[in-house]
Amino acid sequence: MRIIIITFILILFSHVCTAPAIDFRSKISKLRYLTEYAEKWHHELEYSRFVNDLGRRESGNNWLSVNRIGCFGEYQFAESTLRYLGYKKVTLKKFKADPNIFPREAQKDALKLLIKVNLHLLRGYDHFIGDTIKGTVITKSGMIAAAHLGGAWTLKQYLNSNGRINKKDVLGTSINDYLRKFCYYDL
Repeated sequence: MRIIIITFILILFSHVCTAPAIDFRSKISKLRYLTEYAEKWHHELEYSRFVNDLGRRESGNNWLSVNRIGCFGEYQFAESTLRYLGYKKVTLKKFKADPNIFPREAQKDALKLLIKVNLHLLRGYDHFIGDTIKGTVITKSGMIAAAHLGGAWTLKQYLNSNGRINKKDVLGTSINDYLRKFCYYDL
């Protein structure tokens, strides 16, 4: 996908490379800037697509959702997760009484923070990216989603056991399910 975007930009802005009045360094500098811009734009689009699809899988993108085990919001946060992230005043009881204590934008911010925390907790597990476990290619996006489902520790157990320890949540979704479902994003 990166190659397609970069090629498109090069074709679209080909005058950057062919303008006779611009010296070589200036051309390279502009090309570098356009490439960085395209990569940033691509990653922002992929992140948005990932977040949207995660919300769809978790709650049907319903930010008011509460499931039968007490997780709530578009991304189905547990109270303990929110407390860990610093959202100490957001509880299931308060959310049911007034969902505006945890609006959609705050939920997206909490998800962004949770992703950063999980990536920090998984920092020594990058070497699994590209491996195949139980027929599923391990990717960064799949690891982020699986850590969201069961926590970083559960994902570490899965990876270290080569898939033998494949815990499921209360609703029956396993770590491998999320690794497979969310492996197609370039994050």
